[in-house]
Amino acid sequence: MRRVIALLAVALALAFLAVPPAGAAVTAIPNTPVSVVDLGSASKSVAFGTSVNFTWAVFNGGPPAYTMNVTANASSPDVALEIVPSSFTIARDEALEVRVNVTTPANGDPRSVTIRVTFRTLAPVVSSIQLNATLVLEAEPAGVDVLTAFVAIGAIIAIGFTATLIFERTRVPDLLILIFLGVLLGPVALEYFGISFVPAGVLELATPYFTALALIIILFDGGLNLPIMQVVRRLGVIGLQTGVAFVLTLFAIGFVTVWVLGWPLLVGILLGAVLAGTSSAVVIGVVRAIKVSEETKVILTLESVLTDVLCVVTVIALIELLRGGPGASVTIVFAELGQAFAVATAFGLFFGVGWLVLLRRIEKKPFAYMLTIAILFILYGLTEASGGSGAMAAFVFGLILGNHVEFAKRLNMQARFVVDDRIKQFHSELSFVIRTFFFVFLGLSFAFRFGGAWPVSTTLPFLSMYNGTFTLFFVGVFAVFLTIVVVRVLAARITASVVNASPGERRVMWSIMGRGLAAAVLAALPFTIAPYTSPTSSGDLYYQALMAPYHAQFLNIAFYVILFTVGATTLGVATFGRGTGGPIPVPSEIRGFGFLSQWNLDELQILEEPPPPE
Repeated sequence: MRRVIALLAVALALAFLAVPPAGAAVTAIPNTPVSVVDLGSASKSVAFGTSVNFTWAVFNGGPPAYTMNVTANASSPDVALEIVPSSFTIARDEALEVRVNVTTPANGDPRSVTIRVTFRTLAPVVSSIQLNATLVLEAEPAGVDVLTAFVAIGAIIAIGFTATLIFERTRVPDLLILIFLGVLLGPVALEYFGISFVPAGVLELATPYFTALALIIILFDGGLNLPIMQVVRRLGVIGLQTGVAFVLTLFAIGFVTVWVLGWPLLVGILLGAVLAGTSSAVVIGVVRAIKVSEETKVILTLESVLTDVLCVVTVIALIELLRGGPGASVTIVFAELGQAFAVATAFGLFFGVGWLVLLRRIEKKPFAYMLTIAILFILYGLTEASGGSGAMAAFVFGLILGNHVEFAKRLNMQARFVVDDRIKQFHSELSFVIRTFFFVFLGLSFAFRFGGAWPVSTTLPFLSMYNGTFTLFFVGVFAVFLTIVVVRVLAARITASVVNASPGERRVMWSIMGRGLAAAVLAALPFTIAPYTSPTSSGDLYYQALMAPYHAQFLNIAFYVILFTVGATTLGVATFGRGTGGPIPVPSEIRGFGFLSQWNLDELQILEEPPPPE
């Protein structure tokens, strides 16, 4: 087995070295060092009476400064164009954003409009290039009024509760139902009925806030429910399972996206980081419903909690690396990242220890948990404003509260954090609402498009004939899923050989692979942060140009992988259940993100070991 793993690692390393990194869509102006970089899609669909913009970045590789102007014209005379800026001088190594604002007529026949944009250098060299953008004018979809929107919100919450009951009876994960609900309310309603329940502008505006909120709750919950002593006592086997599964998935997915979809290597690894971890929300509910050893339950449970955190940390690190540009030093990037995490750790420790002291005074007061959430949000904002990672500060804060007994012993504190039924119930319901709406949001974000041009390409035999099509994209998605399965099987074999697990438990280890909320949140994160939405530096412009073609692909791949992996988990558990004989109990309290809402903390069996004999 060691020889096989070593050969696999060498093969992956050689494959990565043989893959040339792809770049962003860049067009050079002839006979000059000036290049024009596409920022975003060159084809957009809008309704009549609305505005939209196309954006490019102009970069001067120097050495001389260049005087330039930009002009544009549309194939339809009733479309108004505004260029900002239209004339400028760009110095060496400077990047400048050029935006063409397009205002559509109030009404008319649906049609396609071609916008021709000319970038011209005037001095010291006269040269030019022309780039085209396409605008598809469509009739505005019917909207919904405020009352209908409130009814829809209430219906989504009710359906989320119903989905829980369905899970209890059928073991069909509720997140599948919620995602399909989002698809029905979003792309299906718009495509087939012309109804827009959530306008695209509102969805785009809310996404950064919703993503940040979900990220805070995921990491706070991960820290709150990560028992440090349990991890330390089982560090070897948990580290083995988590490390093998996470690292191999990370790089294997990057390898697949490069070869099958034609992505740049680092972008593929970024997707690998998004999808490398199992979902604690899926895993914890499933392991309670199957008859396996406590050792297996602990391994799978802690793996899911740890990979939630690992995925977030790795995605943030890779985003910072991509922002540094093609010549970025890994050492400098990770030094800056280490500084951000150091600030986050300091803030998290300060707030966590301070809150343990204050909780002694307010533990019997009402709204104690709500006040804890308020402190969490303040901590996130202050850490981000100080140059740290607010998400990691939330994790440290949760880690201190979740392991309050250990920290109190180390600090000689008498304070205790009382997790009573009220607090557990409120946490469960808050998690339920956020989780419900985020999975519906994932369905709403799904691009219901199977035809047209897709920015994917490959040099592999046979598959190359499908370049630029949805067929090749879906082949890539399925290849990513198969990669996850293969890595799970390999990791399960290694772990099972160490803990002497039975063949049945080994099958459980690899079949429980469901991705969930963390994957959905992280798939949207690279496109909701300020460097992408509001670039202010040349590194940000490079990052935006590099990532823009993959916005829809990231969300769609996350959508499909969540469906496939949760479906595979459901089938694997059902197969194992039939092999054990007898009914498998499904807990009625399955809900939320993690341990607080999954188990009775006062009677915790899976993560509690018997005290050592005196």
